[in-house]
Amino acid sequence: MVREFMYKSFSVIGIACFLISASFAEFRIWEDKAGKVWEGEFVTMNAGKVVIQDRDGKKQEYSPDELSENDVSYLEEIIPPRLSLDVSKSSDSSTSGKAESIICRASIKKANTRSYKGELTAVLVIIAEEMRTGAFSKAGASKEFTFTLPEKHGVPVEFETSSIKLAKSSAKSGRVYAGYVLVVWDRFGNPIAVKSNRDSFLERAARIARPHNG
Repeated sequence: MVREFMYKSFSVIGIACFLISASFAEFRIWEDKAGKVWEGEFVTMNAGKVVIQDRDGKKQEYSPDELSENDVSYLEEIIPPRLSLDVSKSSDSSTSGKAESIICRASIKKANTRSYKGELTAVLVIIAEEMRTGAFSKAGASKEFTFTLPEKHGVPVEFETSSIKLAKSSAKSGRVYAGYVLVVWDRFGNPIAVKSNRDSFLERAARIARPHNG
């Protein structure tokens, strides 16, 4: 069975972006199903082929079906699948006439059926706008959530921020809700999926929503 991997791709669904870098490359021993053994590091995926580079810099492409089960399991741990991200907002204005409490909820699931065994960390940030100056800033603490993806396709992982009190959108002063930034990071510290309600937030997403240990 051919196993498909996504790597170093960039696409936009709405304004959700997916990006993977190769900062986790490491030299290791590989083996094909014929018993051939060699040392190399994973570089990228190219048209469904695994690109492996030896210490002399020579690159060779292999079909995942040519590699040992151990190598395929390794790839399943380091190459995250494409993700589908969704963020919803709820508000409660019953506590005060001029303020409302905001909560953002994130839903993350695999957009394909490929297995992935690695641990991921999602960071969700609510962004506020100062009405007098138009300046944007974080509204309260970021919500950081570490998880593994369910094996079953289409099953989401969900979490939410703490309640943040902001001025109502009709206010002429104070800080009001402006949007959110959601970034998913792999275990190597690479941002692999990003979603926001504003293009301008996407440009700085990796700086806005970094894990505490990032």
